[in-house]
Amino acid sequence: MSTWLFGDSFVSVYTILPVFASTLTSSPIVIGLIPAIKDAGWFLPQLFLAPKVERSPRQLPVVVLLGAIERLPYLALAFAALWLPSLPQNTAVLIFLLLMVWISVSSGLVALPWQELIARLIPVSHRGRFWGFATMIGSILGVLGAAIAGIILTRVGYSLNYALCFLIGFLSFALSFAFLTLNREPDLSSTISPPSRNKSTWGRIKTTMWENKNFRNFITSRGMTYLGNMAFGFVAVYSIQQFNLPDASAAIFTAVLIGGGAVGFGLWGFTGDRLGYKRVLTYTSLCWVFGLTLLIIAPSVVWVFPAFALMSIANSGNFIGDINIVMEFSSISERPTYIGLARTLTGPVLLIAPILAGAIVQIRNYQTMFAVSIFFSVIGLILLVKLVVEPRQHADTSLGNGK
Repeated sequence: MSTWLFGDSFVSVYTILPVFASTLTSSPIVIGLIPAIKDAGWFLPQLFLAPKVERSPRQLPVVVLLGAIERLPYLALAFAALWLPSLPQNTAVLIFLLLMVWISVSSGLVALPWQELIARLIPVSHRGRFWGFATMIGSILGVLGAAIAGIILTRVGYSLNYALCFLIGFLSFALSFAFLTLNREPDLSSTISPPSRNKSTWGRIKTTMWENKNFRNFITSRGMTYLGNMAFGFVAVYSIQQFNLPDASAAIFTAVLIGGGAVGFGLWGFTGDRLGYKRVLTYTSLCWVFGLTLLIIAPSVVWVFPAFALMSIANSGNFIGDINIVMEFSSISERPTYIGLARTLTGPVLLIAPILAGAIVQIRNYQTMFAVSIFFSVIGLILLVKLVVEPRQHADTSLGNGK
C-alpha cells in the first residue's frame, strides 16, 4: 500500500491530473469529471461482485489478477500525455476522459475482493492501526514523490514532464503489485457460511436496507457527506487560478495534501481502534468544513496551505473511517454485501457531485460552489451524529482475529 501511495503522488486525482486536464481544456465541468469518474468507477461495480465474493473461500487469486489489470491504464496515460496536446481539443479531452474511465472501472473491479482480503488478513482490533501505519508511511513517501514531481514539472518541458510523472506512478504501482503477490491468505473455508442461495441477491439487498435502519441512516449520511466533498477536485485549480501560480504549484499542493494525510492517517487509525469509526467520521467532517471555510476567506496563498492541510486530514479520516466502519455493520458471511451496498449506493453521488460543482462554477463562481459544499457537509454531519449508532458492539466482527 505504501508503494501505491508513493506512485499516487505522481498521478494525484485532486492536483496533478486536474492541472494536466486544465492544459487541455478550460472547462470546469471536465475538470470536475476527473474525481467524479475516479470515485464512481471505484464505488459502482462493487455490489454486483458481492455474491461471487461471498461464495469464494479465497480472494487473493482474484485480487492478483484484477490488480494486474488495474495498473495497465497508468502506462497508457504516460504515453497519452505525449500525444494528447497535439490533437484537437475535443478529441484530446475525450481520449483523456476515456482513459480515466478505464482507470476507474479497473480499480472498481478489484475493490471489493481487495477489501474482503484485508478484512480476512487483519483483525478488527488492529485494522485502524494497520490502515493508519501503512498509509502514514505511504504518505511520507508521497511527500517525497510530490517533491520529485514538482522538480519534473518545473524543469522538464511540457508535455514530457507530465508523461514522466505518470510513468513513475506506473512503475511504483508495479512495485506495489509485486508486494501484493507476497501475501498469504488464511484458509477460511470452514469458517465462512455463505448466505442461502434461495434468496436472490436483490432480495437480500432489499431485506438489508429495509431491516437495518442504522445502516440505512449511515448510507444517507454518507451521501450528503460525499456531496459536501464536491469541492475537493477543484481546490488546486482554484488556488492556482486565484493567486496566479505556475502549474508546478500542483506538486507543492500535493505535498501539503499528502503531508496532512500522513498526520491524519496516524491519528485516525488509532482513534478508530479505540473509539470507533463513527467518531472518526464526525471529527473529519468538522476538519473539512473548517478547511474549506478557510480556503474561501483566504486573502493570500499563505492561507491556502493550512486549508489544504485541514482538508487532507479530513480526507484521510474519511478514507479510514468509511472503509472500516462498513465492515462492522454485518455478520461475517454478509460482509461483502454490506461493503458492496455502501459503495454502489453512494457511487452515483460521487459521480454527480463534482459535475454539479463544475456546473455551479461555470454558472456562478468557485466561492458559491464552496458554500454549497459546506452546506451538504453540515447536513451529512448532523445525520451522522443524530441518527447513526456506532455499529461495533452489534456486529459480528470476529473474522480475521487469528483464530
